[in-house]
Amino acid sequence: MSGPPQLRPRPGRPGRAVLRIAAAMVVLGAPGLVAGAPADLTPAAASPAPSPASSASPPAVAPSTATPATPPTPTPAAAPSTSSRPPVAPTTAPSRPPGPAAAEEIPPEPPRDPNDLAFMRAPNNQPQPLRPRTSPDLRRGYSSVRRFAFTAAPLFASFRLPFVGRADSQPTAAGRPSGRTHGAGLGLELDVQLLRWMWFRAQGSYSVHPVGEDRVLDKDMKTVITAADGTIRALGFGGGPVVALDLGRFLTLVEGGVGGLRVAPPAGVQLGQLGKACTDEGACDVGLRCGANNQCQQGLIPELYFGAAVDLLVRRHLSFGAQFRYYALLTAPGKFPVYLVGGLRVAVRF
Repeated sequence: MSGPPQLRPRPGRPGRAVLRIAAAMVVLGAPGLVAGAPADLTPAAASPAPSPASSASPPAVAPSTATPATPPTPTPAAAPSTSSRPPVAPTTAPSRPPGPAAAEEIPPEPPRDPNDLAFMRAPNNQPQPLRPRTSPDLRRGYSSVRRFAFTAAPLFASFRLPFVGRADSQPTAAGRPSGRTHGAGLGLELDVQLLRWMWFRAQGSYSVHPVGEDRVLDKDMKTVITAADGTIRALGFGGGPVVALDLGRFLTLVEGGVGGLRVAPPAGVQLGQLGKACTDEGACDVGLRCGANNQCQQGLIPELYFGAAVDLLVRRHLSFGAQFRYYALLTAPGKFPVYLVGGLRVAVRF
């Protein structure tokens, strides 16, 4: 005997069940849409509405053993994302006020290679570069940058000419003066460089030669003064080229030129001396000429001069040295000697 027949659920159709659930949700959710969604719901908390694509292919629903007349309780639909409330802007970090960059930030410029920096100075294990020196130092020195030079030279001067009435300067049997008239003076020079090895020099000198009174005995054995005491003053000047041989700190100079020599002896006491009448031959003492009134007057002796000097450069603009110069009469260049000077040099070059 069989029992009461058991009810078997009909095999459901998934498509119809989904349509029924969607219709129930729409019917139950319509009053919520009319009345309005709750105000405390935010867009971030609300769940998105089902899209048509997702409703087209819903997940499969297992067949229920419950009675079909009791539908499941629908879930209230979330408020649509198209509500009238504006979206909330995302929060951003506050901007940093303008100012100097932080110490830990990398500078905008690219890093520099330390090998590109200049070398440090001594004594950080880096000695200063020094030029090798030789003994003697014959390297090219400061003389190569010389343009102008001013030189002052204390001089020792000596006359080798016969003066009228002076026994120590009268010519001997060989035709040369037996004595010398020494003196001291000062010489000045100004050099201008024309070429690397040639300059032009303008020079001047002044010397003073003290002399004593000369006396002789005449035929009557009386003392006669032949020359007064005093000083013989000599003023020389001239100009000419100078050849420079540059040997580093040593500078060798060879000069020559044309100039004049003005000699002023003491006042005269006999014929041929300063202020006295000329001799019978019309001659006068050294440096004097016979004037229109037949008296010996101050004159100028044209001359040639030659000389040499050596300078030692001790600083860029300072040098010391020695020099020698010989003067010859332009009218009688073969007459030797006439007037000699020599001395020490102190030059300032710039």
